[in-house]
Amino acid sequence: NISGRLRSLAGFIHWDPDPYLVLTGEGRLVWMIDGFTTSRAHPYSRSIRMQGVGEFNYMRNSVKATIDAYDGSIDLFIFDSADPIIQSYAKLFPALFKSAAEMPADLRRHARYPEVIFRAQAEIYRIFHMRDPESFYNKEDLWDLGKNISGQGGRAEPVNPTYVVATMPGSNVPEFLLVIPFTPRNKDNLIGLMMARCDGENLGELVFLQLSKQELIFGPMQIEARINQDQFIAKDLALWSQQGSQVLRGHILVLPLEDSFLYVEPIYIQASEARMPQLRKIVMAMGNRLIYADNYEQAVSAL
Repeated sequence: NISGRLRSLAGFIHWDPDPYLVLTGEGRLVWMIDGFTTSRAHPYSRSIRMQGVGEFNYMRNSVKATIDAYDGSIDLFIFDSADPIIQSYAKLFPALFKSAAEMPADLRRHARYPEVIFRAQAEIYRIFHMRDPESFYNKEDLWDLGKNISGQGGRAEPVNPTYVVATMPGSNVPEFLLVIPFTPRNKDNLIGLMMARCDGENLGELVFLQLSKQELIFGPMQIEARINQDQFIAKDLALWSQQGSQVLRGHILVLPLEDSFLYVEPIYIQASEARMPQLRKIVMAMGNRLIYADNYEQAVSAL
């Protein structure tokens, strides 16, 4: 039990509820899990509450742990040596921690930016992207997390951060990114994109795309509305929902592509008896074009 072992060994650290399994160069399976130091006592900082972490106004992704899936051996690596909290724990337990430089290269390449701290930063950035004191005081430019439709009920829910392999604006090298879109408060158009880089020396670097207020760029819900209004898609969704199956709409991906944005949404069908979703259709949009195809390759070709 990975979480139980880490709580027993270092219960003073908040451990990510989403460990992931990686393969070493020698073919061994190793679990990787992120650890966070938090505080509720940081001066002049806004507090937020997150499920599984509680209330805090200071958070750092200070530690990454590896657990060998065969023998259970654990190593804790300090990835934020500037964090004063982890500095104190390292002095208390000098034999417990290793430096990030000691992590084997075949494990280091699998280190990623954790979704937990990314969610917290996105929540704070909704307000603190405002640099003008008067605008900040009057909350003139509040943002919301982008929303999309998931499940059969058609309810709008905030988009979850999504790991993707994509290309950064101005680059031609694909990399592993964590992405989330923003919209203005009570509006559905796209106003910003927050991306966390995960590869190599760029691990932990945050990139923000802030879009023009004068130009309307579609947000996730506006693409969802166009999907709902398309007569061919609406007919299929209604038909599939009546045949003892459930339509599942995947998270819509918003990807920067040259001077525009590419929107991708997978549509799955799940039978009532066998709870195993199957990919049925891909919806892809760019500008005013909306493509509805059987798979990704067909959608790209048509677009």
